[in-house]
Formats: sequence, C-alpha cells, structure tokens
Amino acid sequence: MDVFSKRKRSEVMGRIRGGGNRSTERKMAAMLRAYRIAGWKLHPPEVLGRPDIYFPNLQIAIFLDGCFWHACRKCFKMPIQNQSFWAEKIRKNIKRDRFVNRILKKDGIRVIRLWEHDIEKDTSRVSKVLEILRTKIEA
Repeated sequence: MDVFSKRKRSEVMGRIRGGGNRSTERKMAAMLRAYRIAGWKLHPPEVLGRPDIYFPNLQIAIFLDGCFWHACRKCFKMPIQNQSFWAEKIRKNIKRDRFVNRILKKDGIRVIRLWEHDIEKDTSRVSKVLEILRTKIEA
C-alpha cells in the first residue's frame, strides 16, 4: 500500500531526474584512464540513446546498464509491491535498449553493453573490453 495518493505519487516521481549511476560511470572512467585510453565522451547528446561512453573516432558506444533498470539475469529481483508497474517499466527499458542497439548498429556504431555488477566487481568482461579499446586506439 502506497502512503501517497496516485496524484501525489505521480508528482513525487515526476521530480526525480535520471542521472545514471554516477558511481559506476566514475569507476569506468577511472578504469579508462588507468588503461590510458583517451578519445571518449560522456553522454553525447548527438548519439541515439546517449551512451554512457562514446568513442567518436572508433564509432563505439558503451552503455553501462544498471542491473535493476535493465533486468540483469544475475541480479534483478522484481519488487514485491506494484509488480505490474515495474514489469512494464523494465519491459519498456529492454525494448528501448534493443531499438537503440539496432539503430546504432545500422549506423555503423559498435554497441557494447556492460552490466553494473561487471564494473563494480571489475570482472574479466570489463578487462577484455578495456584491452580491446586500448588495442584499437594504439592501432
């Protein structure tokens, strides 16, 4: 049971602005710097989907997907309250991700999606991406 009326909840939620997961972005940016990888932009508005990190010269877009918001198979747990709302919200996020991937690929942009838990735990997947980027930049 929500403590707010439907109207008040809408007002409260409307005031929340997306900003991404700043700590995950900072951690990834620090990794890029540690690997001496340059030539990237954060959230370029001119690229569909506003990737978290974009390499204009390499035509590579990196999205750092939050485990909750993008339904990571490893971490996602559906909230108990208001399940129909959350199921629809998450479904739309996944649908939008697929659309963005398709359009960017059509435009010749390589899309890389990393999970929040990959970055937070610095998994081998992140290391592979960093090595690939360093190799492409040095070439």
